[in-house]
Amino acid sequence: MKPIESIIEVHMKNRKYDNRRGFTMIEMMIVIVVIGIMAAMAAPSFLNWIPKMRLKNDAREKVNYLRQARSRAIAENSQYGVYFDFNGSRMVYFKDTDSPEWSYYAEGVDSVVGNPISNESTVAYGTCSLMGNTVIFYPNGSASTSGSLELYDVESGNSYTINVLASTGRIRLQ
Repeated sequence: MKPIESIIEVHMKNRKYDNRRGFTMIEMMIVIVVIGIMAAMAAPSFLNWIPKMRLKNDAREKVNYLRQARSRAIAENSQYGVYFDFNGSRMVYFKDTDSPEWSYYAEGVDSVVGNPISNESTVAYGTCSLMGNTVIFYPNGSASTSGSLELYDVESGNSYTINVLASTGRIRLQ
């Protein structure tokens, strides 16, 4: 008969291998390789998504300024407008103080409200059917002209269109 100490020792050795926990190095490497492959597949679509989101953000900013000009015209019972400067790639938010009956932006005469806002570096103005590249909102909420303004991303070619309806002053982003 074996001594009790040797039986316990053999039992403890076998038990040590039965209760293994954790991952082997090979399992960890497989997981890392799978994650790397998935990241490599997702990277191109993510990189294409960034310019589109930058353009959408810039278009929303333009829509918000148009809506702010309309709201302010109604609240203050005065004419406010937005001028899109194609040469400077910026927009100017102004109070129409010079010849309000003509509904255009007179640089240096009309009161500029805040600083002009520049486009993102890759965003440019496309076609514009707004008369004089300007929209002026009247105290009743209507606009001086109906039309649209296209914004596009120079790098990706993506574009958004801002539409203004003269009779109601409604502004939509498409």
